[in-house]
Amino acid sequence: MTRNDPGTPLLKWITRHTPLSRRKAFQAIVSGEVRVDGVPVSDTGFVIRDTHRVTIQGKPARKTAPPPAYILLYKPKGVVTSTADPTGRPTVLDLVKKARVPLFPVGRLDIMTQGILLLTNDGALGNVLTHPRYAIPRTYHVKLKGKVPHEVLETLRRGKLRLDGKPIRPVEVEIIKSLQKNTWLKVTITEGRNREVRRMFERFNIPVLNLIRVRFGPLTLKGLRPGQWRPLTEKEISQLKRLEKAKKA
Repeated sequence: MTRNDPGTPLLKWITRHTPLSRRKAFQAIVSGEVRVDGVPVSDTGFVIRDTHRVTIQGKPARKTAPPPAYILLYKPKGVVTSTADPTGRPTVLDLVKKARVPLFPVGRLDIMTQGILLLTNDGALGNVLTHPRYAIPRTYHVKLKGKVPHEVLETLRRGKLRLDGKPIRPVEVEIIKSLQKNTWLKVTITEGRNREVRRMFERFNIPVLNLIRVRFGPLTLKGLRPGQWRPLTEKEISQLKRLEKAKKA
């Protein structure tokens, strides 16, 4: 199982990977014909992961891997970066239903952050793009309340701030626009800690008014508006694959 593998409900897994229809798959599960790692499972929502072995009537279920898929989404505010939400809030998968392939989000954007998000079923690539060791750059446009002191920018550039008891990596920061009531910054980080950009400025008591991720590795938001998505181009996929090979080397 890859670190980004969210798993698949048993009923969906069987209908996706075997010739059985949804109705026949349901009947097989509830009648006790399905076993997972040798144990009977009658729960249609039981989560199947890559390490599981599924049998139906004692025979291994035929698993046919879906083709790799790569989707670029402009995540809007108010949408959860998750495959499901127990409270019923809209998720990023709700926005890409027409893709008709299993996907998981690569990394996370918090609910009030908008911007670029990659969704894929390529677990190996997802691991490389999210692992801190590989230092994939992420660029944000950040709207902050008021003026930003020069010493704050220098502290970030030198990596002198600590989060979670550890120093951050040096941050690329430049001023896009400085107004009387707010400041827009361009911020590039290479770690992707949980809510890292927001938390950096919270440490200086500077409220973040808006946060947009405009670049993730070689990918940008060009041509997309909030809520829109598109498949990656062959060129973009090749760029990511080259990046994956380079980081693993």
